[in-house]
Parts: sequence; structure tokens; C-alpha cells
Amino acid sequence: VPKLQSTNLTKKEQVILSLISEGYSNTRIADSQFVTVHTVKRHVYNIFKKINVNNRVQAVQWLNSMHHN
Repeated sequence: VPKLQSTNLTKKEQVILSLISEGYSNTRIADSQFVTVHTVKRHVYNIFKKINVNNRVQAVQWLNSMHHN
């Protein structure tokens, strides 16, 4: 996903954003990435700040817009 590289998202944040777009819960993301739910929440918070959104729905809409531009 080359366009995401220009957003300053780390590789881990890109993976987590992708999992959010697939409907994964924080717990499921944590299990799949071998990290704690607290760590996932920190990543999600950082993602939201970086892409200037307030929730998961907006984050997925942002991701979809990146794919379609």
C-alpha cells in the first residue's frame, strides 16, 4: 500500500489500520499481533492523531479514500 507511506504511519500502525478495516476488535488485533490490548489502544490512538480522525469508522473511510485516490 504505497500511498500510506506518505502518512507517517509506522509499519505496525499500517497493519493495525488494515485490521481495523477488516473489522477486528482491539482484543483480536492484540492476539494476532502478539501484543497487549493496551498496546493496540496506544497504536489506535496514534493512528487517529496522525490521520486526524476521531473513531474507527472515520479511520476506515480515510483508508478507503487513500486506496481510491
